Amino acid sequence: MKLIYRGIEYEYAPETVEVTTEGVCGKYRGAEWKCHYSKHIPITHHAAELKYRGASYYSGNPQEVEELKQRKKLDFIFAKDNQTFFSNQPNNELARIHLANLQRSVQRRLEVAKQNGDENLVRKLEEEANQLSS
Repeated sequence: MKLIYRGIEYEYAPETVEVTTEGVCGKYRGAEWKCHYSKHIPITHHAAELKYRGASYYSGNPQEVEELKQRKKLDFIFAKDNQTFFSNQPNNELARIHLANLQRSVQRRLEVAKQNGDENLVRKLEEEANQLSS
């Protein structure tokens, strides 16, 4: 069956479930109701990682779910993306920009402290500026 959602066409093939009726399960206000059981529970054949409100979970065949988790773990460890690296060394460009931002902030605060005549704060900011420059 072809369906369209927001202009995107897709093929919909619902799984059929065989149902058996086994006797009377109970009575309600004199009317009997029967129990219906499925002969087999359909399991999706493909494992998928899904998210609901930020919480991740897996759906599908348990064996394939475990394989998917292993594959994700290995992909994370052996990342092929050049942007991803595991190192304790910071990116030199980012470190340089961060240091420049800190120095600019200290310089601005030092100018304001001098305008206000706060000698104690001026002394502390000069020490901080010396630490940043070395």
